[in-house]
Amino acid sequence: MPSPRKDVIGKYLANYAEPESSFGLRLHRHTTNVLVIPAQNESPSFIKGIKTALRSANSNGQRTLCIVVINSTDTHLPDVRIGNKALLDAFAIQTSAVPLHIENETPCWFVDTDDCDLLVIDRDSVGCRLPNHEGVGLARKIGCDLALAAIQSGSCHARLIHMSDCDVELPSDYFDVTIPDSCAAVIYRFFHKPCGREILDEAHFRYEAYLRYYVLGLRYAGSPYGFHTIGSCIAVTPEAYACVRGVPKRQAGEDFYLLNKLSKVGLVHTSTSSPIAINARSSLRVPFGTGQATSKITRNVNSYRIYNPRIFDLLKAWLTALSHLDGMSPSHAYDAIWRRIEGTVTPRDQDRLEACLLEIDAPKALREAMTQSSSPAVRHKWIRDWFDAFRTLKLIHTLRDHGIPDVLWCHALNEAPFCHLTSIDPDSSPSTDTSASEICRRLMRLEEQTQLLSAQND
Repeated sequence: MPSPRKDVIGKYLANYAEPESSFGLRLHRHTTNVLVIPAQNESPSFIKGIKTALRSANSNGQRTLCIVVINSTDTHLPDVRIGNKALLDAFAIQTSAVPLHIENETPCWFVDTDDCDLLVIDRDSVGCRLPNHEGVGLARKIGCDLALAAIQSGSCHARLIHMSDCDVELPSDYFDVTIPDSCAAVIYRFFHKPCGREILDEAHFRYEAYLRYYVLGLRYAGSPYGFHTIGSCIAVTPEAYACVRGVPKRQAGEDFYLLNKLSKVGLVHTSTSSPIAINARSSLRVPFGTGQATSKITRNVNSYRIYNPRIFDLLKAWLTALSHLDGMSPSHAYDAIWRRIEGTVTPRDQDRLEACLLEIDAPKALREAMTQSSSPAVRHKWIRDWFDAFRTLKLIHTLRDHGIPDVLWCHALNEAPFCHLTSIDPDSSPSTDTSASEICRRLMRLEEQTQLLSAQND
C-alpha cells in the first residue's frame, strides 16, 4: 500500500500536474537539491547570482537540479523574444545539451554543468508560449511540477522544492535550511542590494520598508499570516505542494496565493539562514508587485504612502476578540464577539470596523464556524482558514476605503507602535541614520526579534 506521502504526490501528478512534469521521470542522475527559476528577457549572467549556493552544495557532496523555465506570451513585445532567444542559445542550444523532449512536446534540454544539472524549458517559441492570463504563475508551476515528478521518481532526493528569480544572489548556506515538523513552506530572509542608481535604490528601500512594516503590523495584530510572500524567497515541501495543487497559474501574486494555501496545511517557517540579496532593478514584467510598486515610487519618491497604522489597531481588536470563540451559539456568535470589541476602539472606529466586517460577511462566517464542530480547536481552525491572508488584506483595504486613508511612509513608520522608529526624515541622505536603507536594516532586526519571541512562546 502506498505511503500517505506517495499517495498525495501521486494523485497530484496524475490529475493536476503540467505536461512538462513527465521530464522529471526521464532523469537518471541523482540530485540532492532542486531549484526552480522562471526567466523572461533575462541575461545569461543571472546564473552568477546562484553559483555561490550551487558550488557550496557541491563542496558538501550535494548535486543540484536547476530548472529554468524561459517564458513569454503572445502579447509580449519583440525585445522579450530577442532576450529569451539569447538565453536559450546560451543555456540550451549547445553541443553539450541533450534534448529530453520528443515530437509535439515542449522543448526541454538537459545540460551537464560544473555547478548543477541544468534543465532548460522553452515556453517562448511559437506554439509553446504561455496563455496570456497565466504568466509567471504557470511558469513556476511547470518547473515545480517537474521537480515534484523527479522527487517522486527517486532521482531527486530534495526535501524542499526551492523557487527563486533571476534578480537574486543566493547565500552559500541557501540549501542548508532546517525544516521543522509540520512544515509546509520555508521563507528566506532577504534584503535589497542597491544597483547604484540613486532614485531606483531609494524606491526599492522604501518599498522594502513597507513590506517589513506590513509584516510587523500583522504580527502586532496577532495575525497568523505575518510572513513575507516574495516569490524569490520560497521553498515548499513536496507533500504540501501537492496537497494545495501547486502554484496558482496567475499573471502576478502567485507567491501570495500559494503561501496563503500552504499556511492552511502546515507551518510557514522563516529560515534563520543567511538572507537572499535581491538586486534592485527596474521591472514591469507583472501587473503588480515589487517592479510595479518601485516604478511608481520613482515617479514621485516623497509622496509614497502606505497603510495607516491605526488599521492594524482595528485588526488587532478583531483578532483578539476572535480568539475567544468558545461555546456560544451560532446565532449569537457575531454579537458576542462584537461585544468584546466595543470599548477597545473609539466609537467612530467601531462604526468603521463593523461596516467593514459586515462587508466581508463576518457574521455569516462566524455562524458557519460554530456549526462545524463542538470542538473549540476545530472552530478556531475553521475561522482561521476563513479569515486568511487574502481576507486580512481585504479587510485592510476596506478599512482604508471607509475613512482610514494611507499616509506618507515616514509618518506611518514614525507613528506605528510596532516599528519603534521615531523622527524619520523623509529627505535624509543615504548616509544618515534615518536613510531608507538604514530604516530597512532596523526593521529587519525588529522582524528577527519578533520571530524569535514568537518561537519562544510556541
